[in-house]
Amino acid sequence: MNASSILNSSLVAITLALSVTTSLHASSNGEALFQKKCASCHTMTRPQDKSNLIAPPVMGLMYHMSENFKNKEEIVQHINSFVMNPTEEKAVCRSVRRFGLMPSQKGLLSEDELNSIAQWMVQTSNQKCESKTSR
Repeated sequence: MNASSILNSSLVAITLALSVTTSLHASSNGEALFQKKCASCHTMTRPQDKSNLIAPPVMGLMYHMSENFKNKEEIVQHINSFVMNPTEEKAVCRSVRRFGLMPSQKGLLSEDELNSIAQWMVQTSNQKCESKTSR
């Protein structure tokens, strides 16, 4: 191996390590932001007693999004758009009839915060789906 090959291999390894570290940080940051900014209305899973729900559980939202969008990027893009400017036309869940539209989160969440939350939601829902199918 020559010096150029070693340098290229080292750069690839460093880039991968930074990518994984950034992804893990965004994931934990997304979860913390969800707990702080979203969990007062949205639960992660459907509780036994649904009478106290004030917004649909994330599990249900992500199910409907996976039915309506082709990939993770489209889901994240939809979450980012809907949360800042919710409309009935953008709503993918029938639960909008029960709960109404969520209020816009403009001014309450930055785009970076919302993107971290959306990425975490997609990652978390994918992990739950994968663990169910691998049983």
